[in-house]
Amino acid sequence: MKRILAGTMLAATLLGLSACAKPKEPASSGKTLRVASLGDMTTMDVAKTTDDYFVPQNIFDRLFEIKVQPDGSTEIVKSLCEDYTVSDDGLTYTFQLRQDVKFSNGNALTAEDVKYTFVRLLTAGGVNDDIPLEVVGAEALQNGDAADLSGITVNGDYSLNITLAAPNAGFLAELTAPAMSIVDKETCESVSNFGMATEDTIGSGPYIITEWVPNDHYTLVRNENYWGEKPSVEKVVMSIVPDANTQNLMFQNGELDMIDLDNLDASVVSGTYKTTYKDRIVSGKRVGITYFALNEKNPYLADVKVRKAVQMAVNRKSILDNLYGGDGILENGIIATGVWGHNDDLPEITYDPAAAKALLSEAGYAEGEIKFELALDSSTGSVYQMVYQQLQQDLAAVGITAEIKSYDESAWLDLRKSGEMDSFVATWTMDYNDPANIMATFFGSADRAKGRSLNYSNEEIMNRVSAASAIVDDDARMAEYQALEEKLIVEDAAWVPMYERLHLFAIGENVASFVPHWAGYTNFFIRDVVMK
Repeated sequence: MKRILAGTMLAATLLGLSACAKPKEPASSGKTLRVASLGDMTTMDVAKTTDDYFVPQNIFDRLFEIKVQPDGSTEIVKSLCEDYTVSDDGLTYTFQLRQDVKFSNGNALTAEDVKYTFVRLLTAGGVNDDIPLEVVGAEALQNGDAADLSGITVNGDYSLNITLAAPNAGFLAELTAPAMSIVDKETCESVSNFGMATEDTIGSGPYIITEWVPNDHYTLVRNENYWGEKPSVEKVVMSIVPDANTQNLMFQNGELDMIDLDNLDASVVSGTYKTTYKDRIVSGKRVGITYFALNEKNPYLADVKVRKAVQMAVNRKSILDNLYGGDGILENGIIATGVWGHNDDLPEITYDPAAAKALLSEAGYAEGEIKFELALDSSTGSVYQMVYQQLQQDLAAVGITAEIKSYDESAWLDLRKSGEMDSFVATWTMDYNDPANIMATFFGSADRAKGRSLNYSNEEIMNRVSAASAIVDDDARMAEYQALEEKLIVEDAAWVPMYERLHLFAIGENVASFVPHWAGYTNFFIRDVVMK
């Protein structure tokens, strides 16, 4: 599932690349899209990444997809799945596949490929192995106690049953996630470098990757044998340009056809793009939330009064306005605006440093006594560093000492997973539009809360979060999630909701239109770009 760790999806990893890297070829008759990324991908294999989704989203298909409607709402639509039924008890899904789909190597899509995709997620030793765990037999397979995934039965070339251990009303939504990209079993079993070599990475999607020069660029071309509607863009050249200022100059010089404004300083966006290029800006909601995580294992943060004081001490609006040009909205819960089940009626978290100081005094803490670490992922760029500095200042104003400590990305992830990280800021963008995607990930069990360095301790609430996905009545399920959200944020102050940002892009003269990813990913669908 997609985890955005304290920054943009393609946050600069500064791999020693030249800041002057250029696209490798000019636009060809208006049908080649030239774009740039701050950092190179590490793999094209969705079983082994939660971040490098641009190529997989475009060269693979999923059983279902999320489609953005003209009014901005979203719906689940069938893709590789032609039809399906669900048993009365909500446990068994029978899927009928399209019979006209071929992978780009000519192999026909079959039900065996779908089952293999699930099995591979559980056994490939990657990081996207939690979605299929709800399938009967998944845990036994992953633990090595079974040789097959008993919950999936192939009925023929184009039909299969998937049986869940418990009803899950959000299961179809889960199947739209990038991790659920369907792979070709024969290819995966016969090649040695799937996900790393272009010739070994075969999908059924609208594009084929033909070239990858690490740390320089990669190229995708339109799959002329694609089963679906033919997209406008014939070729994409993605250049690796780790310096955002260089990308800015390249766009203004006409060397890029699109630019992700998320990577630029807010002053540049406001002073240049919102003026000179105001008619070329396209925006989409980043359907997810930036949050300030607080670890209850820390002796000070274990006190709910301290956590509530931290909520009131943070000037979220100042951060959003001053560092992001006001491009977003403040959030007061876990289920962000645009996510099914969002609650507009949650109490507002007010900025009130005086009340925060009073609460700390009531809790018996002298000024300066409370100390904890703010862990910064050093790969996330200068804007996030400024967010941390603002948080540090806000906390100091109420008598809390927060030391900013920088870690490289690998060490940061390891520390967070250990459950020992005192506090951090990160952004979660939804993989699929269902509150389970975020509620269960962070608060579905003690292990999950530990893995996010939250160490939330209310077992009853975590059990309810876990059980909520089995509520088949939509209204009742959303009501339960909203009640749990209020308990977690308003009563227990389990974290500090910050904001949901708008994701801005600018399109060049060669681009007629662009619809951003429904959840605001930097990793967009090429099919949603229309060239002139």
